[in-house]
Amino acid sequence: MKISGYRRSAVPLLCCILTFVAFSFPAVGAPAPAEPKPSPEDPLGRSTPYGTVIGFLQAANKTEYEVAANYLEGKQSARRKAELARSLHVVLNRGLKIGPDDLSKAPAGSLTDGLAADLEKVGTATFGSESLDIVLRLTKTADTPAIWLFSAETLLGVTAAASQLDLPWAEAIWPESFRDIRFLSYPLFTWLNVLVGIPLLVGIAWPLTRGLLRLLHPLDLRHSGGNMLAQIKWLLFLLIFSLLARLVATQAATAEGRIFVTSVANVFIIVAAGWILVRLTKFVARLKTQHLRQIGLPGKIATVELSNWLLVCVWFTAGLFLILRSLGVELTAVIAGLGIGGIAFAFAAQKTIENLFGTVTVVADEAIQVGDTCKVGDIEGRIESIGLRSTQIRTLDRALVSVPNGQLAASTVGNLTRRDKFLFRHYIRLGYETTAGQLRRVLGEIRKITLEKAKLEPASIKTRLIRFGDASLELEVLAYVPTRDEGIFLDVQEELLLRIMDIVEASGAAFALPTLNTRTRDTQAK
Repeated sequence: MKISGYRRSAVPLLCCILTFVAFSFPAVGAPAPAEPKPSPEDPLGRSTPYGTVIGFLQAANKTEYEVAANYLEGKQSARRKAELARSLHVVLNRGLKIGPDDLSKAPAGSLTDGLAADLEKVGTATFGSESLDIVLRLTKTADTPAIWLFSAETLLGVTAAASQLDLPWAEAIWPESFRDIRFLSYPLFTWLNVLVGIPLLVGIAWPLTRGLLRLLHPLDLRHSGGNMLAQIKWLLFLLIFSLLARLVATQAATAEGRIFVTSVANVFIIVAAGWILVRLTKFVARLKTQHLRQIGLPGKIATVELSNWLLVCVWFTAGLFLILRSLGVELTAVIAGLGIGGIAFAFAAQKTIENLFGTVTVVADEAIQVGDTCKVGDIEGRIESIGLRSTQIRTLDRALVSVPNGQLAASTVGNLTRRDKFLFRHYIRLGYETTAGQLRRVLGEIRKITLEKAKLEPASIKTRLIRFGDASLELEVLAYVPTRDEGIFLDVQEELLLRIMDIVEASGAAFALPTLNTRTRDTQAK
């Protein structure tokens, strides 16, 4: 039994849905297994090293040292812990240059730092000739979730370290009486540093961008006539500005400020670099397409367009994952979610995915190329373009037909452009009044002219009386014309047919008139 294309695609889909439904319900009479209770989330965000450090800094920056004390290990009094939190805040702000990439966002911490599984090193604070390692410890109890706390060993040295650390220059430039003024829970001088720093960075980044544009101008003028740099000028400025901001962020007065500015700068760097890569990819693809047209290879354009699309998807996906990572999103959960969402998307967009894979198949096999004359089913014409979803065919009556690439990959495609020779095959029907002598002369003369014809393939020439038809004597003339040019074939065919007419007339024979059989006449009469 023949199954249509729609049913062929619907059968596996229906099977998958039924399997999913079957496994979604427990067996009759068997109790459903009890799901384990998820461990409660820590309300202070101490389940990861990143969350512990950021949570401590946010509380300490608001001078809420009693809250910040909850991030410290030990059984000291609340007052003592608040004093240690104040000292630790000073050490993190003045002596530790940490960024968002230095803090693990995984609940288990970094497993490749050479420390024990329950320890996580944040960094090393240096003061004079001494140093202090800032270390977190994973604490577990039976009734509470595992949390990360600043270790007791670290807290033993924070008071001495805080008394010896100098103010960062971004804070030291302001008068002492001005440093205690706060705005929106943060020191006012940090906001002023931002307001002053942004114009300074713009003033540095713009001349650097202009210099880079002048350096690349001759190359751009040679390949794109000066259009490419005009498209990415502001992207280059954003990239240089973000790189400078990331560099300056290491000198911020607070650790939280350094982490925040670095995170934002990383996002802008990824966006600018990814956008530039997309523009450059499209620009290179356009140049390659123009070159293929100039050298007469339009059939390779589909490969260039597919490669361009795939590279753009790679840049977009890589940029998205890097942005999520820089913002502290756990990529394991994202990848798992994408896996589940991908299954749902595959069911919902199976035709789109089928056409996409059909595009890959058509381009990879190179069965057809732009400019080829092909026959797909009942459609015959010239390939105008091979897109990501469909292929456009210009038919002989100048209609433009769009064939989905999934259907094209599953169809039998005849590439008429790639045939190495044309078949000359015609049936000559002579009336029954033709005598045997006349028939022999006609066959002999036709064999003679076909063998003498230089543009025919000698080994393929066949001229035979093949049957006594209902109303005529049927002769077959067959030969191959070894040319790829259809115009040459039509000229040879026309010349041979005219000479065959001359031979039939010279022999005294006559062509049989076309007749309809009795069944056909009866059908038409009805």
